[in-house]
Amino acid sequence: MVYAKGWLGGRVRRSSNVVSRVVADETIVVPIRRGMADLDSIFTFNNSGTKLWAMIDEGRTVTEMASSLQLEYGLTAERALQDVDLFLLDLAGEGLVEPAREIEPLILPNTK
Repeated sequence: MVYAKGWLGGRVRRSSNVVSRVVADETIVVPIRRGMADLDSIFTFNNSGTKLWAMIDEGRTVTEMASSLQLEYGLTAERALQDVDLFLLDLAGEGLVEPAREIEPLILPNTK
């Protein structure tokens, strides 16, 4: 199976153009467009979506997110990866997440 955008083993991050809050065990996400909240595009996540959103904030890899779902909900590894992949595709399609760019370490030349 091919997973979206090569995220398997990689990380995603929240878009800087969203705000979110957890209310009554659900996450509410509001995109910010042209400097204002886009109230026509409010997203709510259920329990598993809320957990995945928190793992995105924690910098967890896609594989780590899938492993967490697998353990918590008794899914097969393949099903958990599919579920995470579909969730991330939906979020990316709405502009809520993007692939995280791994920062390469800066190596300075030896100036002796």
